[in-house]
Amino acid sequence: MDPALAFKLLAVLLLVGANGFFVAAEFALVKARRTRMQELAEGGDLLARAVQAAQANLDRSISGTQLGITIASIGLGWIGEPAIADTLSGLFARLPGPWSGIATHGVAVAIAFALITFLHIVLGELAPKTAALLRPETVSRYVAVPLNLFNRVTAPAVWLLNSSAGLVVRAFGWGSAGGEEHIHSPEEIQMLLHQSLEGGVVEQDEEAMIHGVFELTRTVAREVMTPRTDIVAVRHDASLDEVLAAAADSGFSRLPVYRESIDDVVGVVLVKDLLPWLRRQDRSGFRADRAAREAYFVPDTKPVDDLLAELRRHKVHMAVVVDEFGGTDGIVTLEDLVEEIVGDIYDEHDIAQAEIRVELDGRILVDGGAALSDLEEEFDLPEVGEEYDTVAGYVIGELGHIPEPGERVPLGPAVLEVLETRDRRVTRLELHETGPGSAPGDTSPSGARPGGDGGRDGTIAK
Repeated sequence: MDPALAFKLLAVLLLVGANGFFVAAEFALVKARRTRMQELAEGGDLLARAVQAAQANLDRSISGTQLGITIASIGLGWIGEPAIADTLSGLFARLPGPWSGIATHGVAVAIAFALITFLHIVLGELAPKTAALLRPETVSRYVAVPLNLFNRVTAPAVWLLNSSAGLVVRAFGWGSAGGEEHIHSPEEIQMLLHQSLEGGVVEQDEEAMIHGVFELTRTVAREVMTPRTDIVAVRHDASLDEVLAAAADSGFSRLPVYRESIDDVVGVVLVKDLLPWLRRQDRSGFRADRAAREAYFVPDTKPVDDLLAELRRHKVHMAVVVDEFGGTDGIVTLEDLVEEIVGDIYDEHDIAQAEIRVELDGRILVDGGAALSDLEEEFDLPEVGEEYDTVAGYVIGELGHIPEPGERVPLGPAVLEVLETRDRRVTRLELHETGPGSAPGDTSPSGARPGGDGGRDGTIAK
């Protein structure tokens, strides 16, 4: 073989390899996690530090890889096709008889073009790209050092090309790239987190906690508070024994103090503040309002993330939630807010029982105070609107009256059946995902839709 031709064929292999190197470097640098590189670099990994240097100015590094890919591709077309075509022409000329005439130079050129294209795409593009996407941290560590060296050598050319591209982009009224591609919205972060969960990188509890953090911005005090009907409070003139009895019966360490009604809260008494009174012989001067601390009031529309910050700033653990008319709507504690992130926290005296639970027999039981949005999310039910916070509120709102046990309300394709009520409140329900003995959305036991006026659309039956 002609030495010059052999050199050209060797150059073809080198150019394909160079193209693959720059393609792998481009995808690996973009895909490699900066947090992982920082972790490796802090552990003394010099290659990871080289990756950090390349990622520090990613725009310039990517421009360097593009320059390398372009040079390799042009060189491959300039040297590769003629070299392979000449090699094939020589081989075809040795064919016996008429075959040598058929295998013209044009056929050799066509085959050479197809072969170069195949090598370029498979070995120079797809294979290195796939490897870089599958193992970005590993690939980036091995390409970073030579790429950084290449970028230093070609820095003037890269600067000229970047500046020229910037002028073209600005001519269309667009700004230059400034790293915004690394900024993610909360929705994108949650999507990435869900993908990490599916990939086994994070645990279910970790994903739930981070999701809870983002939900804080979309949740208001009204949705997490203890409603006024469940508040355990004491009168302002309650004796020490009365306050201690209320705390012992409820298990709460903080009790609101009110005057004439719960709408007139004057403070919050802490059980630990009562300990000095227990040591006194004369307790006749005790009144709940004298031992109470100042109450902290917040509107029911207060975003939970802001409320959490305020409670920490004011060093209080309980806030009284008031409605638009100034009346007491409920109370919210620091524990309530933390539970929005980490889930339910049970004290020693609490009985752990989920608000939405599936029994062993398959029945789905729901507490009336359970959040309607949680039920919709748990069973993939359509959202019915934001005017209802709890499941009980939805049922009462749809019926238009305080329900009796046995009444049913449709919820998308499912049906909610009231099981228990107490003191004009819906306390327990059962969710029938398709309705017992009927099609989805059918609310009567027999499957016939009643036409009465029990609900807004005439589909609610007792």
